[in-house]
Amino acid sequence: MKLITTQKELEEEFKRLIKQYSQFYWVTAWAGESTMLDELITHKSKIMKITVGIHFYQTHPNFIKEFLGDNRVRFIQQPDGTFHPKLYLFFNADDNWEILIGSANFTSPAFNKNTEATVLLTSQDNNSKDIIKEAIILIESSWESAKVFNEDELNNYFITWKNLRPKINSLSGLYGSKDKSQRPIHQVPIINRKWKEYMEDVRKDKYHSLDSRIKVIEIARNIYSKANHFHLLNEDERRFIAGIQNKLNITGSENWAFFGSMAGAGIFMNKIINNDLNVSYALDHIPISGQITKSHYTNFIKLFTKTFKGDYIATATRLLSMKRPDTFICFASKNKRALCKDFGIKQSDMNYERYWDDVIERIYDCEWWQNPNPINEQETKVSEARASFLDSIYYVK
Repeated sequence: MKLITTQKELEEEFKRLIKQYSQFYWVTAWAGESTMLDELITHKSKIMKITVGIHFYQTHPNFIKEFLGDNRVRFIQQPDGTFHPKLYLFFNADDNWEILIGSANFTSPAFNKNTEATVLLTSQDNNSKDIIKEAIILIESSWESAKVFNEDELNNYFITWKNLRPKINSLSGLYGSKDKSQRPIHQVPIINRKWKEYMEDVRKDKYHSLDSRIKVIEIARNIYSKANHFHLLNEDERRFIAGIQNKLNITGSENWAFFGSMAGAGIFMNKIINNDLNVSYALDHIPISGQITKSHYTNFIKLFTKTFKGDYIATATRLLSMKRPDTFICFASKNKRALCKDFGIKQSDMNYERYWDDVIERIYDCEWWQNPNPINEQETKVSEARASFLDSIYYVK
């Protein structure tokens, strides 16, 4: 008997056992892509019975794909509770076998970064007959309850797995990054603020009056109500939406720089003035109402980057925040430092992908965003633009 507590030792033992034994009988809650999967594929002929759980969509679709149609590898989602064992039997004969049992799933994190505890049992240990007997009972009962995936089931599984990745990753506090400084989601202050607390923070804005900010949002909303497409707006309306100087003769329009001034973005300004169609086509992918999904955002970015190559996060998010201020905040030089600190994410290397995964997904998780509770007309107007109003909290001159 041996206790294994390091990733390196776990990997070494797995490699040894895979090479040394002729038959594999495994049950594991989840399985994924890893160097150990490559080892398993190399010794694929030794597989006798492997049962893998698919609860919470943690098993990687590529693992399922690798064994698609292979009756020796089955998948299980028990109707009550969670399929959660991790037992790996390596077998040559009744008196020549070893078992790894513990916390480690057959996933890359188990072999590379997780803290795991695994016991190695052998046919030479005391009570080995009882151990192998109980192990086989678990293996067989799991096997009988599991099934082989077909291609249609895999396609459906993949869609759900893909859509749930951001949410599952957000709970770990490691969105799109290996940066260990990022905080678990429950430790992020902005996540747990209630509506009343959020409004208290919004009202502390030292640089802009709340009513003036609300007026900017109202002007933007009225502009969008006039035309179905951005390119149909007149130049000054486009300038206002884009956060650049304009000659709109509307009370409050003089505050066009609120929520992100793009006055210094010369290339962007020229494209807005010249009414670049890719900007308009990009914004067409963002619905004026309803839930914004990552697909909406990704389609926007695909067209936006046809005109703007490289890092134009501030200009892109200014446009987004004026069309859907309930969902987007302009990620600009005046707010990004405080925002990233409060959100528990890295400020450096921000890109389009991380803006969605690190910022928008966390906004969606926020108590104040999910459960606004306005008590008067002013707060109602803020609630309708509550993501953009984060600029009131994080703006610093």
